[in-house]
Amino acid sequence: MTGELTMIAASEVRVRDRLRTRSGLEMTVTRIDDAFLGRDDMLAFVEDSDAQWLKLPALRSGEVELISRGVSDA
Repeated sequence: MTGELTMIAASEVRVRDRLRTRSGLEMTVTRIDDAFLGRDDMLAFVEDSDAQWLKLPALRSGEVELISRGVSDA
């Protein structure tokens, strides 16, 4: 990575995308929880893997840092 931030709308994140949290942790999205904490304006991106378990909450209208797009099975 060149050090440039690539910010995308939280609503555009897809399963298998790689994200970086504000604290610098990197995660691969394995699940997206809609209406996080019962709030329609919130999403939660989850990595549930052998390597780690991590949840990144985000406003649906907010932005998150994208490291790379995941590859789809289609």
